[in-house]
Amino acid sequence: MNANLLDLFWEGFTMESYTQIDAQSLLIRLRPTPGSLPCCSGCNQHTLAIHDTNTRRVRERDLFQYRVWLDVPVRRVRCVSCGPRLEQIRWLPGRQRLTTGMINWIESLVRLMPVQHVATLLGLHWHTIKAVDHQRLKREVTEPDRHRIRRLIMDEFALFKGHRYATVAIDADTQQVLWVGEGRSRAAVRPFFEWLGPEACSRIEAVAMDMNTALDLEVQHHCPKARVVYDLFHVVAKFGREVIDRVRVDQANRLRHDKPARKVVKRSRWLLLRNRANLQDEQALKLEELLQANQP
Repeated sequence: MNANLLDLFWEGFTMESYTQIDAQSLLIRLRPTPGSLPCCSGCNQHTLAIHDTNTRRVRERDLFQYRVWLDVPVRRVRCVSCGPRLEQIRWLPGRQRLTTGMINWIESLVRLMPVQHVATLLGLHWHTIKAVDHQRLKREVTEPDRHRIRRLIMDEFALFKGHRYATVAIDADTQQVLWVGEGRSRAAVRPFFEWLGPEACSRIEAVAMDMNTALDLEVQHHCPKARVVYDLFHVVAKFGREVIDRVRVDQANRLRHDKPARKVVKRSRWLLLRNRANLQDEQALKLEELLQANQP
């Protein structure tokens, strides 16, 4: 292994030795480059005074088939201006156990794959990957300006099996996620409107949602000027369930003494609900005969 090539990865340090821990893991021991002075992390001044040195084991990016670990001697300097401070290591931020290169690699992977898949791929704990991704989101996603929000999209989605749900609120104009909360009841979504505040709520012009009564009532309570726009899919689905089905059943009940006609009406549910453009010629003919015979 070429030590000079590996030195390019770790500014201010050089490789002292390496050990193959197992078939898939490699441990590289570093030491400060001779002649390089440590830099105070507080004021960025170089100093000769070393207070103490501790070895920190950190994870580096994989090298070929190996998962690479580093033993890094981290020095605490005695700075004239700041007192005892950890030295500044550009590729090892703060007290991290991951190098900057490893953090950047994780951030690029979580944009493409779920957190659990990245954790399995890299051999790191789920919470470690999640913490890195959380810091990325805090850095990249800015807090929305609540006073500019005019239109909202609110929807629910399943968390797990067993009818556990969460509710999400999105700015309809920018598509930015504003809030996510567990549950779909009025109490569950109320914190969003409390976060939005009375002034911002009064500016909301429209809210798109499915036909969730809890969301509807909360919007009417907090955003009196907002128009509620129901999702077309749910409107059509509800019309099919509660209007067409109700009329069909009532009509079948009126024909209880005419069993052949009643049978035709009772078995017509899917024929009535299907898109006419998708009907075959025979089905379209049956539909026309059914509608002519049963005006309701």
